[in-house]
Amino acid sequence: MGGRVRRQGSRFLRIMKRHRAAFIALLTTACGGQGDFAPLYVAIEPVASVEAPASDSYALVLLEDGTACVTETYWYRIVCRDPGGESLMFGAKGEGPGEFLFPHPVLRAPDGMIGVMDSDLGRLSLFTETGEFVSATSSFPSTPSMFRIGPQKVVGETLVGMSRDFFSAIRRDLEIELATGHVLWERSFPLERDVVDCASPGRTDWQLGGGHTGPGSSHLFVACYGEYLVWYAHRDDAEPAVIVRTTYVERYPSDSEVASEMRLLQSAPWRVSEDEIRATPLAWYGARVLDDRQRFWAVSRAESQFNELIPGTSYIDLFCLTNDPQYALTLEVKDDVRGMDVLGDTLVVLVQRDVGGVLPEHRVDWYDVSTVEPTSCGGTP
Repeated sequence: MGGRVRRQGSRFLRIMKRHRAAFIALLTTACGGQGDFAPLYVAIEPVASVEAPASDSYALVLLEDGTACVTETYWYRIVCRDPGGESLMFGAKGEGPGEFLFPHPVLRAPDGMIGVMDSDLGRLSLFTETGEFVSATSSFPSTPSMFRIGPQKVVGETLVGMSRDFFSAIRRDLEIELATGHVLWERSFPLERDVVDCASPGRTDWQLGGGHTGPGSSHLFVACYGEYLVWYAHRDDAEPAVIVRTTYVERYPSDSEVASEMRLLQSAPWRVSEDEIRATPLAWYGARVLDDRQRFWAVSRAESQFNELIPGTSYIDLFCLTNDPQYALTLEVKDDVRGMDVLGDTLVVLVQRDVGGVLPEHRVDWYDVSTVEPTSCGGTP
């Protein structure tokens, strides 16, 4: 690696013998090594909450007027609701204008419009804020590539996302012109093992892919199940400018989490002991957003995602990207966060809530984060 790369924090070795990452680490930036400071937990309460439809997608977008839109894949439509519960629904099953086969994701588009990417049709449709169809672009990358995974974001008149080749599994980050579907920029980034020292060997042969687009054509990757943030100051740079070790201390499963994991693995073809589970640090999962104020939000843990013994609580880590990615604080919010978006002072989350029935309830919760934003992210003292 070149001399420009700085690695923050120390290495940790861990056992990664499980075949999936089930839990999340509470993360901070290890600026001087393990145990230099304690994480800043901030519990916040929602200012509004409305019911959300069941869906095969956790896509969520927050519009300028505070309305939150989600996909309802079972009915092939988009549902938008404001904090007062007023609803707007549009879309239908089909391949015609304004119709969907699998609407995912839903995006904030130029001029107040709503963008809906149909991953089955390979088509991005634009709608007004009242749900009226405007236009569609259908010349996105298709077979043998898959343009439906990783974060997708509208930047000006373009869409940034990632495609993966079906046959070679090569990942490419792309920038695509909304009006024409033409690829304006693309790049394959290096393997994770060539950039960072992953403690999770099952991921070392994966490419960095699905980067989050930041200011000045910068690109931010989450690597090794959340062990590192890899920051390219410009997306065409040969090497990353900063590699941040996100965990200040390893966090291990509790007794109840170990018991829940053992129950889940009873019918698995492989065998994992309790000692191995206890020795395996928890990994990141979940929704991530790089917002318009250069703040990176990542759901780092949902305590009841795989553990019915613990009430639903999620933790969202906040990093500030004004210079290098730096940990700021961790928010504690209600229920299992599955989707998330941030715009200005508003955080909106799509949550799954256990209400004691056969199926969980889905809701959209709004939070005011203006009072908790640290000065390092531009907040007032």
